[in-house]
Amino acid sequence: MSNGDQDPSRESLIDRMRRFLGRAGDTGMTSMAWLSPEGRVPIRQTELAPDGLEFCEDVSPGRWVEEGLSGFARVNSLLPPGFPAYARVFHPAYLDDSEEQPVRWSTVASWTGRTVHPLMQFNRIAGMGDDARDMYPDPPWGEHPQYGSIPEAELRTLVDILYGFTTTPHRCFYGLWEGRGYIDNRLYPPVARVKGCSRDYLLFQGPLEGVMAFLDRRGTPFWGDSPNVWWPEDRAWCVATDIDLYDTYVGGSGECIQSVLEHPDLEALPTSLDARLDVGGDTVNG
Repeated sequence: MSNGDQDPSRESLIDRMRRFLGRAGDTGMTSMAWLSPEGRVPIRQTELAPDGLEFCEDVSPGRWVEEGLSGFARVNSLLPPGFPAYARVFHPAYLDDSEEQPVRWSTVASWTGRTVHPLMQFNRIAGMGDDARDMYPDPPWGEHPQYGSIPEAELRTLVDILYGFTTTPHRCFYGLWEGRGYIDNRLYPPVARVKGCSRDYLLFQGPLEGVMAFLDRRGTPFWGDSPNVWWPEDRAWCVATDIDLYDTYVGGSGECIQSVLEHPDLEALPTSLDARLDVGGDTVNG
């Protein structure tokens, strides 16, 4: 896939802004607008939520997450405490610029002679360096993993697993970072946010299956990214994907997390609340 045809979900933030977004100018908007392919006319968001989901003006269902988060650059800044076990799910890289050929981190490490361990960081196992300017370049053999959003295949697998570990699959909550470029914050009450450690989230509700609607862009340029934190009403588990990370974290019962770790369609390792999220946390491949 050439740079001109690259999937915008895996482009750098700067490239996404250049290719798809136009600033609102003097309108006072705090968000961006997508531009139509023909004529580059701004297309504004009109729907409050993806299909099948509802926007929550009442964000009290997210208070337990808000109150449980702490720290910085560790798993406890993404997921609340209280779960017996936690897992880290690695988003696959892609071979030869083809999104149809996912490559596991363990495979990348075998190519570069690096070590697979729970705190490994993609930049280090791929030999890409730690400099901030090198954060998003593709490795020479293909493309880096998708960051900030769970790839569709992995999201579908998580839904299938997590469905069996909640009594309320019909009612789940989804927090989406308010800073996504396609979000028009004028549409939402300013106080209706779940407060994270460094990000604020719009809250949506709907069935567990409804999470897939976040990735569905059919007929609209909006949405397209998985929620950043989501859980069922019974709080049996919680999932988090930070906008700057190549991985997703899950907290749940021991049996639930074991099912995540053992599923053949996921690459996952156990983690803990105090595990580091930054590239410097990978001291083994330093």
